Amino acid sequence: MYSRNVNIPRGNIPAQLPSIGPPSPPNATFFESPMITLLAGPTKRRFWAHKDILCTVPFFRSCLEASFLDTHTNIIELPEDDPDAVGAMVSFLYSEEYFPRVMRTHGTRALEVPPAGQQHSRSVHIHIHVLAEKYAITGLRDLSFRKIFLIDSSDLDFLHFLREVYTVTPPTSKLRYANRMEEYWVLGLHERLKEMRAQHPQELNHFLMACPEFTQDLVWSLSYAVDCALGATGVTVEQGWGTGNRLT
Repeated sequence: MYSRNVNIPRGNIPAQLPSIGPPSPPNATFFESPMITLLAGPTKRRFWAHKDILCTVPFFRSCLEASFLDTHTNIIELPEDDPDAVGAMVSFLYSEEYFPRVMRTHGTRALEVPPAGQQHSRSVHIHIHVLAEKYAITGLRDLSFRKIFLIDSSDLDFLHFLREVYTVTPPTSKLRYANRMEEYWVLGLHERLKEMRAQHPQELNHFLMACPEFTQDLVWSLSYAVDCALGATGVTVEQGWGTGNRLT
C-alpha cells in the first residue's frame, strides 16, 4: 500500500531540476493512482491530487518514490509555499490552466472577468511564478508570466509590482530585469520609468533607494540598451565608452 509523509523545506531543493513543459492531458490510469494530500503554507491548507499527476513533476516524483519514506498518511507538506500558488499548480497539472483563465476574443487576449467584488491581482501570479520556477514547471512559469502582464496597472501599482518581485523572487528569476535582456523588454521598462520620473519622481527615487537589487539590474539593462543602439551603427559599448563588456 502506498504511503508517504514528506516535509519539503526550501533548503532541500536541488539548485537545478529538470524542467517540464505543459503536462499531457490526464488519461484514465492517472485517476487510478492513490490520492496525495498537499499541506500548503504555515496554515497547512489542504489540496488533493492523484499520485501519477504529481509525478509528472520530476521533483515530486523523486519525493513520492523515495524508498526511505515510510508512513501511513499520503501527505506532502509544503510549509514555505503560498497556498494559492499550490492550488494553481494542482489546477495546471490537471488542465494546463488556472483561474483566471486567458480568454481570446476578437484577436486579443485578456483574463476572464473575476467574480463580483474581486479584482485581478498581479501578486497572485507572482507567487505562482515563484512556485513554478522553484519546481521547474516551465509551462506554469510561462503561463503565470503572461498573466502578470495582461493586467493593466498605474505607475504606482507598477512600483508595487517591482517591489514585490524583488522581495519574493530569487536572483535567477525570469521576473527580474537582469535576466530578461530582450530588446523590447528593456525598452518597455525604460519607457515606463521615464513616465514615472515625470509623474512620480519622489516615489520613484524612494523605490530606487530602497531596492538596490533592482537599481543594479537597471544599470545592466541600460548598458544593454546602449549596446543595442550602438550596435545598430556597428559601434560596440567598448568603443563607445572605452571600457566594459557587451552584454549580448
